[in-house]
Amino acid sequence: MINRLWNSLLDLVYPPRCYSCGKAGTQFCPACFAECIPLTPPQRPQPLAANSPLERALGIYPFQGSLRAAIHAFKYQNAHPLAQILAPLLFDFCAWNDVVLMPVPLHGVRKRERGYNQAELLARHLAKAWQLPLSTDLQRVRATEHQVGQQAQARASNVAGAFAWRGQQPAPNHVLLIDDVLTTGSTFEACASALIAAGSTAVEGLALAKAVIKPAPPLDSPE
Repeated sequence: MINRLWNSLLDLVYPPRCYSCGKAGTQFCPACFAECIPLTPPQRPQPLAANSPLERALGIYPFQGSLRAAIHAFKYQNAHPLAQILAPLLFDFCAWNDVVLMPVPLHGVRKRERGYNQAELLARHLAKAWQLPLSTDLQRVRATEHQVGQQAQARASNVAGAFAWRGQQPAPNHVLLIDDVLTTGSTFEACASALIAAGSTAVEGLALAKAVIKPAPPLDSPE
């Protein structure tokens, strides 16, 4: 009660502004929200290898424009209340009814630095809306470098072996991993490897947005 009153007072003194356009009134204004047009069909990373532990991975919106600005604020500017604004963008895309939702985990150090795991906040809203179980027993057991700016092979090497199942054995049969941005699918694949090793039989990935990774320049290109 006190916290709600305090937050309301702060909103009066310092009105929230849209993280995309700066308009006062809300952290993600209706105009910027309306710019979020889903990809048709939802995009997936480059074709998965035949021996991939991941059945499929989908990114629903293009990682650009107003959504890109909102996700950046959500992750790096302590804008965790954006979870309840961004999660509904996925509410109409539930094609699963017998899965356990699992957010892609952050390493403990990074979660303490950030104060929250943005994927977990999204997953909790989705689990409630879709009435599906949620588990946070998949853990990141090795700290990794940020994936931003890395090429596909470097991304895969960076997260290989970084995750482990820490729940009861076996792991849930069918798992839907949740993340904010999908690029190459390497993080989803590393999570899936840990889950398959722990007993899962089907692992899929769902991300709010799909990013495009720029191809590596030719070896003989000028610096």
